[in-house]
Amino acid sequence: HGEEVELAYEPGSVATVRAWDYSRTRFTLAGGDFDAMRYPGNDVIEPAFTDFLDDLYQRQNVLAKAMMVAFAEMLDLPPRTFADMFEGDFGTIRLLSYPGNPQLSEGEAATATDGIAPHTDFETFTLMHQDAPGLQLIPANRRHLGGEAWVDAPVRADEFIIIVGDILERFTNGTITATPHRVVVTTHPRSSIIRFNAVAAETVVEPLPQFVSEARPARYSRVTMRTHMETTIRNLEAGLGAWDRELHRSTTANYLYIDGEDHRKVAQELSLQCKP
Repeated sequence: HGEEVELAYEPGSVATVRAWDYSRTRFTLAGGDFDAMRYPGNDVIEPAFTDFLDDLYQRQNVLAKAMMVAFAEMLDLPPRTFADMFEGDFGTIRLLSYPGNPQLSEGEAATATDGIAPHTDFETFTLMHQDAPGLQLIPANRRHLGGEAWVDAPVRADEFIIIVGDILERFTNGTITATPHRVVVTTHPRSSIIRFNAVAAETVVEPLPQFVSEARPARYSRVTMRTHMETTIRNLEAGLGAWDRELHRSTTANYLYIDGEDHRKVAQELSLQCKP
């Protein structure tokens, strides 16, 4: 009940992950009122799902705000640079379950390509906790190794792994780069708690002046947090994915927007205007 169908981050990939999402601000491109069927009720789980997850969400907010300040200080920016953009509860908790290969049906085992396919996260950064191996990352100093760049993320019971997302890359004009990651299919089951930390929905995301110069012009286009998320989800739903298999890199972190709009949408509108 409430399980989300995972979209393919890499075209043609099939993920084994089962996901349940919680957010204070409902983010969906679908119409209609889905709140009634969004979360399991008290007849399914105790304590109440929403109460338990909202308490976790609030405690994660404390850490997330501290991390926003830490990122700013690390980059020699005013401490509140990112924290002041954080208000608005546009984040999401994901509860992820990855069955081990023996737990998959014969059909699932035959078609599964990944636990979850390679991608970068669309938000500012992610808090990730896992209870077993399976997550792999591409560190910045290994990007040149292509398909051989992946390394296993550590499993530490009392720690989060911080995964940099698209928005920090865009704000810093590539000084910090979003971390590509994936989960491989394993023989053992695996669970993970994810907290995506986005800036407020209408925050304008573009390279900050401190990271732009004549020698290093702006490499990323202007967009709002909401539009970046909506565009990425639409592209996933259209089967376009979010990962370039040949170049081994994300297609979302440096995605092109024109006047804040998806470049594909702008090109389509221009094409329609040019038709006789």
